[in-house]
Amino acid sequence: MRPGATRLAVSLLLAACAMPWLYAESPDRRLVDAVKRRDAKAVAALLKSKVDVNTPQPDGATALAWAVNLGERAMADALLAAGANVNAADEYGETALTLAAANGDAVLVERLLTAGAHADASRWNGETALMIAAGAGSLDAVKLLVLKGADVNAAEPRKRQTALMWAAAEGHSDVVRGLVEIGANPKAASASGFSPLMFSVTKNDVASIKILLHAGADPDTKLPSGNTALMVAMAYGHTDAGMALLEGGAAITVRDRAGNTPLHVAAQQGDLVLVKALLARKADPNVRTPKSNAPAGGRGGGGFGRALAGEQTPLMLAARNDREEVMRALIAGGADPSLRAQDGANLLMSAAAGGRIKTVTYAYSLDPDVNVVASANTTIMHLAVGLGNRTQPEVCEVVQFLADHGAALDELNAAGRTPIAVADNLPVDMAVALLTKLITERGGKPKIPSKR
Repeated sequence: MRPGATRLAVSLLLAACAMPWLYAESPDRRLVDAVKRRDAKAVAALLKSKVDVNTPQPDGATALAWAVNLGERAMADALLAAGANVNAADEYGETALTLAAANGDAVLVERLLTAGAHADASRWNGETALMIAAGAGSLDAVKLLVLKGADVNAAEPRKRQTALMWAAAEGHSDVVRGLVEIGANPKAASASGFSPLMFSVTKNDVASIKILLHAGADPDTKLPSGNTALMVAMAYGHTDAGMALLEGGAAITVRDRAGNTPLHVAAQQGDLVLVKALLARKADPNVRTPKSNAPAGGRGGGGFGRALAGEQTPLMLAARNDREEVMRALIAGGADPSLRAQDGANLLMSAAAGGRIKTVTYAYSLDPDVNVVASANTTIMHLAVGLGNRTQPEVCEVVQFLADHGAALDELNAAGRTPIAVADNLPVDMAVALLTKLITERGGKPKIPSKR
């Protein structure tokens, strides 16, 4: 042999010794591939040829896992009969049982459990088959798992959520009922402080709320923020959930972090059903928000980009948020329209700050003082020029109405701004033009003409 040829032969021999995997036989994954294709004939032929039934994909998923995931029950049965490892897990801890639970497939759950699947199987993150089945809404699968020993109150380690919370979060009231009946704790709390009741409230699931309350859940359960279930329901705008909580005995005098009571929130949101329900339960129609420690800012009962002044009543909040029907309900329930906010703003100011003409007209009928001056020399016209959720023509309707009833048009506030200057800065050009016209018609000139 030539010297060069000898060196080549030695190099090849050394390479073969150093990297034997180059010559190893590749795993036979034909069975997994056939299942993934849903090719029943190929699967049957491969099983007949005694192919290794447990050869996995690179990620650890087996033919059985794929059959279960695809809901191929006949294939799953054949694989189990051929000796498939019922508890094999992929790199995420997913097993055939957790996959069947995710599909809510109680038939396969039962077959897998009968074949020896561990009822307490869980994914890598601790999510159990029971939680997964509860979230999928399969009461039959839930019952089978508990019957075989799954812990009904197990909580996954990170969020500390239980199967009952999973069911409540998805609005599966039948599963909620079933879990409660077999011993699930309705008072458990997750790491973030959410109870099953809180999850049902956010889902607006009245049936589950009633089941949990009947099982002993506290209608006044709180989040770490201090908000009760009723306040959470109202924050989500869930009237039905709020009514279920009220009927279940929820307190009506609680306050959120801003000091609002349920009646304040309902009035602000325009929830007429809850407003009437709260008044019927003797909620104080004149309850006030706390006094504000912030310095007077010249925004009188509302304002542009600033927090409201303290001592707001539900009626003031309803007016500012253009809730005329709610205002009428509050008046019928005993609300006093003569009350003032901490900064001295009256009800009409609240309406002018965000209400449309119908609301402003009604507020005027209750409290017609158009020339009240709030702190920092704020007049009603300083507030009326703000857009809020109104269009410019709607703002102008309010400005014209107030002007027609004698409101001052061109006063300076403590910041040295007139209503025109405020509107110019926002900008609300139509209000600027209208105020300029109205001031001229009264025989004057704008103290601060438009910069535009």
